[in-house]
Amino acid sequence: MQEYSILFLDIDGTVLDTQNRISANLKQLFKKLIREEIPIVLNSSRSPSGTMEIRRVTGMQSPFICYGGGLIVGDREQIVAESGIPVEDALNLYRRICSLPYDISVSFFVYDVWMTDRRKHPMIIREAEITGCEPVECNFESIGTLTQSIHKILCIGEHTALEELVRMGNAEFSGIQMLFSKVDYLEITSRKASKGNAVRRVCDYYGVSPEDTVAVGDGMIDRSMLEVCGLGIAMGNSPAELKHVADMVAPHADDDGLYKVLKDLNLHRQFPGSGPLNL
Repeated sequence: MQEYSILFLDIDGTVLDTQNRISANLKQLFKKLIREEIPIVLNSSRSPSGTMEIRRVTGMQSPFICYGGGLIVGDREQIVAESGIPVEDALNLYRRICSLPYDISVSFFVYDVWMTDRRKHPMIIREAEITGCEPVECNFESIGTLTQSIHKILCIGEHTALEELVRMGNAEFSGIQMLFSKVDYLEITSRKASKGNAVRRVCDYYGVSPEDTVAVGDGMIDRSMLEVCGLGIAMGNSPAELKHVADMVAPHADDDGLYKVLKDLNLHRQFPGSGPLNL
């Protein structure tokens, strides 16, 4: 039976159910795996603060991945690798989004700062409630005085509007990638960033082949990590396209799907003791 040594897990819709809860069964399983020194690496589109909150409530201490692979944070919460969208490219894209005839909420993320031009927008308020993070309202046109690159742009809106944005973005902007994490959430990052590439970097640190690891996710942004890892698992609440490329489909997140699919896996530490992540 195949042994696996590292878990790479998406958060929303995977570790968390659709009500943003972690089941008691899953918390107990995480405690067991942590005692057995199995690295549980959160690989999410969230910011560092939004990811660290999940680490805190579960007791995880492994490195973690934010912004769909745009930022890798070590086990001592040090930044060890990053890639972003140049500010001018981000602003050009923002201007094009504003020219579209749709109500699309736009956020910029830089390190642990969440910036929006409409802090009281209902979509922004909902996202703040989900993640437990608070945005800063600012004029995006002045952002070039603050940073040289943007780790992630998040667009929230109706799916048909976001599909139109994807068509426009793919035609006009070559340096970015646009992937859905939820039906109404479009994550925009540098083409150099992906969850799959981040998996490879973390595996290099541990001295483990990606073939000996497991990835679980529920959105198309998770596809690259499911394809890189030896066992790629799509949640039951995933779109059909992700289920098609996965090696296995777990039950729905609301049916304790992550716990049910992980509890019978053969997870075993396959590497010597490791120190701080230093990529």
